Amino acid sequence: MTVSWGREGLPHPTPPSGYQPPPRPPTPQGTSGLAIASLICSLVGLPFCGVPAILGIIFGAVALSNINANPRPGRGLAIAGIIVGVVAVVLWILLWILAVRFGESCISIGSTGC
Repeated sequence: MTVSWGREGLPHPTPPSGYQPPPRPPTPQGTSGLAIASLICSLVGLPFCGVPAILGIIFGAVALSNINANPRPGRGLAIAGIIVGVVAVVLWILLWILAVRFGESCISIGSTGC
């Protein structure tokens, strides 16, 4: 065994040749950022005409694909983001259809007849 000198001026033993350090435990992976973004965009899409909800659906699909390839937390958030996003888009489409369909009768009758 040889001795090397460290920064502190104290000797540090050099490990013998062929020495393998013990394996490190895997670092815990955090929740998928795309899954979080999916749910947030979908929720924001409810009051903002469903436009951010479209991004939420896309982010959720990409997050699910990444989570299936490399398992990590966030699968439920991605699925919730997709579901909330689809609901937001469908509700806004129905609202626009109703506004176009019944909007003229409200204008001709006035604001009290709707």
